[in-house]
Amino acid sequence: MITLQGCENIIFTGPREAAPNGENLDDLTATAPRHLGLDDHRPDVMSSFKNPAWLPFSVSEAATAGDATDDDLDSGQAWNYLLETLKRTGETVLSDSVPGEPVDRASGFRHLLVLLGVGIDELLRRGLDHVPSIKPSGMDAAYKWGMECPDCIYVGSALKGGTTYRLSGRRGSARYVGMQVMSGMASSFNALLDEFDLGPDGEFEIILSAEPHEGNWVPLDDNATMLVVRHFFYDWEHEVPVTMTIEPLSGAAPIEHRGTEEPKAAMARQVIALGDFLEENLNFFLEFSHPEAPNTFLPPLDGTAMGAAAENRPVIGSWKLAPDEALIIEVIPPEGLYWSYSLGNAWWETIDYGNHQSSLNGFQAAVDDDGTLRVVVAHQDPAVANWLDTAGHSEGPIILRCVRTETAPVPTTRVVPFDRLAEELPPGIRRITPEQRSEAIGIRQRAVNRRFAR
Repeated sequence: MITLQGCENIIFTGPREAAPNGENLDDLTATAPRHLGLDDHRPDVMSSFKNPAWLPFSVSEAATAGDATDDDLDSGQAWNYLLETLKRTGETVLSDSVPGEPVDRASGFRHLLVLLGVGIDELLRRGLDHVPSIKPSGMDAAYKWGMECPDCIYVGSALKGGTTYRLSGRRGSARYVGMQVMSGMASSFNALLDEFDLGPDGEFEIILSAEPHEGNWVPLDDNATMLVVRHFFYDWEHEVPVTMTIEPLSGAAPIEHRGTEEPKAAMARQVIALGDFLEENLNFFLEFSHPEAPNTFLPPLDGTAMGAAAENRPVIGSWKLAPDEALIIEVIPPEGLYWSYSLGNAWWETIDYGNHQSSLNGFQAAVDDDGTLRVVVAHQDPAVANWLDTAGHSEGPIILRCVRTETAPVPTTRVVPFDRLAEELPPGIRRITPEQRSEAIGIRQRAVNRRFAR
């Protein structure tokens, strides 16, 4: 399963000097010993890890990294550690430090189940990707974390340095199709599919190899581990994703299907890492960079140190509204390939974008006659086209994603009473009827169902 989601602000691939909010990354990703309830001993599963514990990769990697032993499985310590972690994360959801409104709390426990499911899937699928193939990520409308982009699907394939591959297929019509090669946690190549030579119907053939190749070529270094392909859709109803296949041409040695030489120790390490992933991921995003004052935005974030494509500059903000308040957000939309707003809950999940209009992109949004994009965040429908629906949540992040745009503008904001919106908005703002809203939601529901059909 491809768990590198490139959700633009979460994958660290560069030096671990500083987190986006100025904290030391070691403080955010460290896995210091915690109480197991058993002689205060926690197996040191993370000592030789390449990935921080808050990434799903760490659960798979744990099978061959760390110092847990057979005894940690036989004694029950590894399993008890996972149970203790589940208890601690549940206490976090119930604590006064996070929102406690009914929808927020229910979503918090649901989010723990999401993280648990993501981690279990990573554990169970280890060793199954023996043949390279283009597969969807584990991110969909149900499994959401790290403010995934509502316009995006991620596919990719595992790679092995020293192997030559042929990637072939048809372009499709998505607004943006980006290709990125990862070498461990580092990005070693990034380009748009449109930057290659395509046939008249969008057909393509690309060679991935260490040695230069005539025609379409992607360089692979010896440490290459994964190809990630991102699709950003503007017109959800009509745009279609790329179709592609990958095959090794040379250098791919047969893989022997053998189990690990120490199955008990490997399982102990993975069970412990599963608990760490659950807790570290939850805490990472609760501590992630956000404005100190709610209903404001930070300057654009350089996400290249987190696995994001270099051309992607997210502008991260936060929102917090009482039931009778609305947030008006104004910005001159950037010129360029792609931009969008997405609204999240306190757990850094993008709010259900199939059943609610919790996101808007450059195709979906209505720009006013004066060139200003005005968006209203509110708990109830304000009857304007650019409504971002909180779906009952009380607070969370909001992101303006700017991909290959000339600027990454910081929006202005103001909170107003909901019943005074008509006075605060210009008379020419695009209004919408309940029937039009229902039609727009229907388009979203059908698109999400097609995108993540299972």
